[in-house]
Amino acid sequence: MIADECHNMGSGRMLKAMPLIHYGRRIGLSATPNRQYDERGNNAIRKFFNVDNDNYTYEYTMKQAIDNGVLCKYMYYPHLVKLNAAEMEEYEELSRKIAKYFNFETGGFDSIDELLKRMLLKRKRIIHKAVGKLDAFKEIVSRRFEERQDLKYTLIYVPEGNKPDYMPDIDDFDLSDVINDDAEADHLINLYTRIVCDLDQSITVRKFMSGQKDRDEILHDFSIGKIQVLTSMKCLDEGIDVPRSEMAIFCSSTGNPRQFIQRRGRILRKHKDKRMAYIHDLVVAPTVCLSSDSYRMEQSLLKNELKRVNNFAQLSENPSFSEMELREVIDYYGLCLTDN
Repeated sequence: MIADECHNMGSGRMLKAMPLIHYGRRIGLSATPNRQYDERGNNAIRKFFNVDNDNYTYEYTMKQAIDNGVLCKYMYYPHLVKLNAAEMEEYEELSRKIAKYFNFETGGFDSIDELLKRMLLKRKRIIHKAVGKLDAFKEIVSRRFEERQDLKYTLIYVPEGNKPDYMPDIDDFDLSDVINDDAEADHLINLYTRIVCDLDQSITVRKFMSGQKDRDEILHDFSIGKIQVLTSMKCLDEGIDVPRSEMAIFCSSTGNPRQFIQRRGRILRKHKDKRMAYIHDLVVAPTVCLSSDSYRMEQSLLKNELKRVNNFAQLSENPSFSEMELREVIDYYGLCLTDN
């Protein structure tokens, strides 16, 4: 048995099916084998593939792939985004309530009931709808267009607002773009798509969503430059091959490292006409009051965020840019980027 993207085997539906699978020889393949906040799923996967404490049979790192020319080199540009006064006020009020549930020893939540879930989702939507994020996004695409006079081979990952961060990876395959009744998520993808359309009439942009019948045609048109930009939520994470893509903009501010690793893998695919990839990452780091009850929680959450930023930066061709861009917020919370 060969299980590709084997982290999906930890989903609820697959956990029920595992006892029925009796193949003696099993191989699981994944760039992101660990499921976030889902030890039940992780333990089941380890047991099924006879893995002892993440001592995998074979590992091939992202650094090895880049150094060996399997993946292309890239420039990484995190952009620090701040909340405005009204957004910050609402964010701090929610954070003070959420901090009562936070476990400072583990850096997460021991359990998430419906009340906490609603508060986390409401706070996440403040981040997603931040005015500063839209301004930063507009500046990135405008600068790129000025340099090249087009936006060919650009992937834009729009925020998905239907599940809060810090929830377990328990969805069945978790591959859908949006929950059908999430009108707010639909509004967000339309908003980012409209920003690109309004930049110049010559720019062609399409939304890439689940359930579209012309997905193969869209990907083909994107690969030849007929469609310059694709905006998506999660449909460009796994199982989609877009080697011609040269620039990716992560607007999602997700706390799930699996999504970022999968997305980086999409943009680093080799292509004969691509020499370098460019990744822009919108990092929202609210600077809550030093005397606030939620300061230590934000400090812990940002520390986890910096692990991802540091990983992206260290493998890039411009690692010092991240340190300079995030220096203000790193100093404010007394953290160090390279320690993560």
